[in-house]
Amino acid sequence: MGWVERGCSRPGTGIASLPAALAFALGLFAASPFAAAAQTGGDSHRDSAGPPAGGDGDDPLWVGEELRYRIKYGIFGIGEGSIGVPGIDTIGGRTTYAAEMRISGGIPGYRIDQRIYSWIDTEKLFSRRFVKDEEDRPREYDFLAEQRLVHQIRDRDTTWAIPTSEPLDDLSIVFLARTLPLEVGQTYTLNRYFKEENNPIILKVLRRDRRKVGAGEFNTIVVQPIIPESSLYSEGGNAEIHLSDDERRLVVYMKVDVLLLNLTLHLEEFQLGGPLEDFGGAEGPADGGDDSGSSSDKGPADIGRRDPPN
Repeated sequence: MGWVERGCSRPGTGIASLPAALAFALGLFAASPFAAAAQTGGDSHRDSAGPPAGGDGDDPLWVGEELRYRIKYGIFGIGEGSIGVPGIDTIGGRTTYAAEMRISGGIPGYRIDQRIYSWIDTEKLFSRRFVKDEEDRPREYDFLAEQRLVHQIRDRDTTWAIPTSEPLDDLSIVFLARTLPLEVGQTYTLNRYFKEENNPIILKVLRRDRRKVGAGEFNTIVVQPIIPESSLYSEGGNAEIHLSDDERRLVVYMKVDVLLLNLTLHLEEFQLGGPLEDFGGAEGPADGGDDSGSSSDKGPADIGRRDPPN
């Protein structure tokens, strides 16, 4: 499928961004809008969250998908970015969606250039590895899901226990959320984020709306995210996320307050993906690699990384 953007068909990059808080928003912007199935704790499985976005009740149509955005402050564009699944990979013998998010931009006095990678289990849509590729503080986490452990490899070497065997990170939450029914008037609660202080994530489905952006005009479902310890999604805030009201559940528009600034995120163009079965296997190394760390030029399928402990 080709690129969709006012008749334009060209590849590129991008999600917009501002402070690190907005970077969190862009990954968790979806994190919030689409938290987990309607439940208040414990593990959730994909079959309890409804049929996956874009699919027919089997695999989601995510492989090869890319969504590109522009971030605005008022009428001014201040950044751009993208979220997508360029391919699949294998972690610990398990097939994963190799998802990535890239953001760049800023305002006078503050700029950000960040890439986030998540390896998402294709069966139950939880995280098996998570990387934040930032020049000043790169971080990498291996999720030893069956052991209910998180091993942080870069920035510090430490391991801690988590109460779930299906942990989520900033980006995997986005994809899991896209499988939810998101019924107007309902509240969805998720207790599976890998850092306990950000649990539970609460999603309130407010209304249906219609939103015009660069990529076209969409019927949308409007979700209000509420996240503990978050300056973006606190109780009583006005953050909203508009998802396309169809089986694709595209993130069409978002508004959030950051440092007293009202910022908006607009879908500019998108390329739809295909089902997992259309791709024979992972490209690049399955596990292992050297200890050189990630490179900003490498995607999730070939980023340098270490094996988790036994």
